[in-house]
Amino acid sequence: MIRHVLLLWGVAHVLYLAAAWWVLRRRAPGRWALPIVVGVGLLVRLVLIPGAPTLSEDVYRYLWDGRLVAHGVNPFPHAPSDSVLAPYRSDLIHHLNHADVPTIYPPAAQVLFGATAAISETPVAWKVMLLALETVLLLSLLRMLRNRGLPPERLLLYYWNPLVLVESFGSGHVDLAAAAFLMLGLWLYEEKRRARAGIALALAVLTKFVPALLVPWLLRRRAWVLLAAAAATAAILYAPFLPAGSSLGAGLGIYARHWEFNGPLYLLLRHAGASGPAARWILGVTLVLATLAIGLRARTATGATLACLTAFLLLSPTVFPWYLVPVVALLPLHPDRGLMVFSGAVALTYLPLPAYRATGVWSLPAWIPIVEYGALLATWAIASAARVNQRQDAHVEESDQVEKEER
Repeated sequence: MIRHVLLLWGVAHVLYLAAAWWVLRRRAPGRWALPIVVGVGLLVRLVLIPGAPTLSEDVYRYLWDGRLVAHGVNPFPHAPSDSVLAPYRSDLIHHLNHADVPTIYPPAAQVLFGATAAISETPVAWKVMLLALETVLLLSLLRMLRNRGLPPERLLLYYWNPLVLVESFGSGHVDLAAAAFLMLGLWLYEEKRRARAGIALALAVLTKFVPALLVPWLLRRRAWVLLAAAAATAAILYAPFLPAGSSLGAGLGIYARHWEFNGPLYLLLRHAGASGPAARWILGVTLVLATLAIGLRARTATGATLACLTAFLLLSPTVFPWYLVPVVALLPLHPDRGLMVFSGAVALTYLPLPAYRATGVWSLPAWIPIVEYGALLATWAIASAARVNQRQDAHVEESDQVEKEER
């Protein structure tokens, strides 16, 4: 079953790369290009939404947390397996993984979970919520493409990406919600609506913490109004959950200390003999330094965001495929071919899933990270060499033109 899914994913990704290549090489805008991009992408989403998640059970944890929030129960102090929560149990409890770990999802995500569960405690209801939020993402992207004078059909680089389709509308991962708020915040920032941008970026951070890596860049740009609005929004969202006290970060702390999966530099440090805690400290410090460097060098908010998210993927001990959804959302603005290829290669990490479900032991073969990150680095190297050749050719043409004019 998994192999068939991955084969279909691989074929779809090859077609996606071909379509992306065609879009990027087009010079004249096509009248029907954008309607076709949106129509095909929406059709695939509508086909996937009714299906049950097959690659991940995370959506059931979202609905469990949402069930608690909808009943006025704080989801942070207790793990689902805790007997205190027995009165609230439903069939959802049988689908949960890590039922002994308190929730790791921040307040904005909890509000979305609660709003969905209040209507329907089903994966379909959550995926419909994601489809609605994605509309915000699409409109923000189209506005930013227009502001740059770029063809709107570049939306394809996000909207047709198989990883987005599988992870968001097959498995229902929350990362799409974070990406929607993030793209809204970036567009509002470009429009100089700083207070609204701060609210949107706070919602992104409190749906998935990773966008907080953009803070050094914002500090460098003295975006005080934005940061103040973000802080106020965060305070409002956290307020209902503060009675949890120190338990607010309990689940996240367990994740930070113990989760590890497919992190490239983490794997290298472990093979080099570093202990797990030491490797995490090294990578954590490196990530902070990387965000500071990005804050100094990046020229645009979207470029800084893509750089920060990419740094996180390379330096995190844990890189699940769905972590790439916000990265893919930026590809229409910054069409990085390496990341396009990587968004397909990362599907290989699902190959051990049947063995895990049979034995409870997750073991990622060493060749999988080599292939997926090797594909990323190789594509980056090829693209870099092509840019160097283009600059050299342009320099030669310019020199030839100067010689002709001198004659």
